[in-house]
Amino acid sequence: MKMTIVTDSNGELVGAVHGHTLTEKQGGVEAKVSFPSSHKLHKVEVEDDIARITDPDEFHKRLLKHVPKS
Repeated sequence: MKMTIVTDSNGELVGAVHGHTLTEKQGGVEAKVSFPSSHKLHKVEVEDDIARITDPDEFHKRLLKHVPKS
């Protein structure tokens, strides 16, 4: 599954978005997710089961496995 993982200028996890597109248009409404220029977007492939994780700590840990070390 494609995800975009966002880290701040210190390499800390800020968030994650399903897919690699940060713009969505549906029913005449368009939304865009944007981040400060100091944040880094990591477009990665993750395991399909990551979307079913309900524990926030486990989700955080699994996401960070896909962020390249700086």
